[in-house]
Amino acid sequence: MPPGDGTGGDGAEGPDAAARAVRDRALDACEGEPTCSVCPASADFYLYEAGRVSTFACWEHVSPYAADVNGSPEEAARPIAVPLDSFRE
Repeated sequence: MPPGDGTGGDGAEGPDAAARAVRDRALDACEGEPTCSVCPASADFYLYEAGRVSTFACWEHVSPYAADVNGSPEEAARPIAVPLDSFRE
């Protein structure tokens, strides 16, 4: 698959570079460590949908029915769930 198709260009599913860039800007704007918008837990994901959703969530509050884990913000029909580095550790 070509780069920018939501697979990272290497065949692995996941958010594309545009979604990761939006997440990185949100992290830069965040004071301290991000926390879940629903509970006091540390955030594991950044949820984003242009003009509609821009928030952090823990793994317990990210639902595969409410968030898309692949693709780009421009093509999403629902929020993109972009994992934070701490989720992968």
